[in-house]
Amino acid sequence: MADEPDNIILRHLGDIRTTLEAHGDLLNQHTGALARIEKRVDDLYTMSTHTLGVAVSSHEKYLALEARVDQLSERVQQLETKT
Repeated sequence: MADEPDNIILRHLGDIRTTLEAHGDLLNQHTGALARIEKRVDDLYTMSTHTLGVAVSSHEKYLALEARVDQLSERVQQLETKT
């Protein structure tokens, strides 16, 4: 009877060890897949930030061109009124 608690504890520790080993094996199986997913997420982040940068740059260029067209239109109107 005195050995019974030790056996119960050892049995539970053995169950825990088995579960941990199974989880470790499962994690090792998925490590490659997780690395590929992480790479794809990094690539998507790079592409999206680049795309956003291109869009912002294009919008700024558009605004600058629009302002320049407005200036030129005013100059043309001034020239037309002088003649």
